[in-house]
Amino acid sequence: MTATGALAGLRVAVADTVDEAVVSVLRAADAVIVGTVAPTRPGHAVADIAVMPDAPAVAGCVTPTAAALPCRLSIVASDLALADLAMTVLGANAPAGAWPADVRLAAPPNPVVGVAVEGGSRTASDAVTAVLSAVGARVVAVGFDEAGVRAIPDGLDAVITPAGPTVAGTLCAVTVDLDGSVLAVLARAFDDAIAMDIAALLTDGQAMEHVWPLSAADPVELVVFGAHLRGGPLTHQLTDLGSRWAGEVTTAPRYRMTVLPTVPAKPAITRVPDGAPGTALYGHRWLMSAAALGRFLAALPAPMQLGKVEFDDGTWRTAFGCDAAAATGTDISAYGSWPTAVAAGAAPSV
Repeated sequence: MTATGALAGLRVAVADTVDEAVVSVLRAADAVIVGTVAPTRPGHAVADIAVMPDAPAVAGCVTPTAAALPCRLSIVASDLALADLAMTVLGANAPAGAWPADVRLAAPPNPVVGVAVEGGSRTASDAVTAVLSAVGARVVAVGFDEAGVRAIPDGLDAVITPAGPTVAGTLCAVTVDLDGSVLAVLARAFDDAIAMDIAALLTDGQAMEHVWPLSAADPVELVVFGAHLRGGPLTHQLTDLGSRWAGEVTTAPRYRMTVLPTVPAKPAITRVPDGAPGTALYGHRWLMSAAALGRFLAALPAPMQLGKVEFDDGTWRTAFGCDAAAATGTDISAYGSWPTAVAAGAAPSV
């Protein structure tokens, strides 16, 4: 039988001190377990991925929040995407309930990052500052301690230091290679998605499309159609809650869109009666914690509503709607999306 699991064909070396439950999860995902002593650098003839109890000072290492998995471990791979894949498998099979209800699932659009490298690492500090500043992050210097960072200072989303052999038990970490220097992105417990995003910013200039905490933290989904579209004037109301953009979607052709006279302007999405002509409408998916959705809903002004909306793949998802009694503005359904209507001058841009 052909292996079809998420890790099918990937060779994984596991240290003999790693919990057997972890090995069982890897085998169930069709990983090929190739040894009991993990090499410090996967990607050679022995293994593609290494699982070990401690974090080696090499790039491509993900050390998750200790409480997120049944045992403390680190995953090392040749790149972050492969390490993220292994962590996704482990996270999806971890015991439920460990993640806080208000967990952040993405780094902010403009994260505040501390850099704690100095002396011989001054070049690395300058490189970090240049890369992160170019993508909108604010970089601040923090005190360097050879004993390592034990906590993330208030006001910072993460701290970057030279990679060391251990990670404080209250933190999570991701290591990267930047211009020949191996650096660790450290974040608070359960801010694993933020550590992954900032590490990806350092190496690729943009956040990862998928991060492993999505498989473990039980996120909820919200579909938006207007001012909360990514890049829209109210996007901050979602990103401030740690929400993560998750792609584009289209409704079933059962809806209409009119303009609400609000500031900023918003679309009113309502479902048409059975048998009446409707339109398929374009939207964006966001993923967030249950607590974040609750806070967002509590602050939502009338006549906006959240409810189940039908999509073109037959699914029903939580999405923006509107009290039908208030949806009396200009009908812009024919444009198919709020951005198209705005570009055509049929709806206000603000």
